Amino acid sequence: MKRLLAMFLCCSLFMLAGCQKNVQVRFDSVYFFQTEEDLQKRKINLEQLSQYTRTLQTQVANAMQKGQTTPGNGYVVVAVRSDQEVAVWLDMEPALHEYYDYEIVEAIKKMRPFDVDSGIVVFAIKMAIDTPKHTTKAIPEPKDWIAAKKKVGDPNDVEQIVLSIWPEE
Repeated sequence: MKRLLAMFLCCSLFMLAGCQKNVQVRFDSVYFFQTEEDLQKRKINLEQLSQYTRTLQTQVANAMQKGQTTPGNGYVVVAVRSDQEVAVWLDMEPALHEYYDYEIVEAIKKMRPFDVDSGIVVFAIKMAIDTPKHTTKAIPEPKDWIAAKKKVGDPNDVEQIVLSIWPEE
């Protein structure tokens, strides 16, 4: 009887392990909300920024491993302040389950950001989950930003939008 029970448990574990699949996360182009001149004013080190975006992609892919989600695409949007604080928003269709949204946001927030001399740098990276197709949406617009754009003086000023949602303390 013990032998039969042990075999049953082993078979059950084997079947459960076979049900897990690795989620495929693909990244594409980076979208900058500010001009190259604005980035230069903030004294952004392009090598640091490049390393940060590569590490970010790895962290997001790791956060999604063994996940169970529906295919979708969109953007991961990141803001980095001069005080080394980071904010993250997802603009995905369909929206990710809140668990995966939280895991991605927290994984990125734990990373050491690149240096920003003053103000805020905001960028986004196209992301596709379990699909080879990236979004055709030209400009990222997370849900939180839609309401914030209505409240700020200039809805095209990304720093005003971000600060209205994520005020400096």
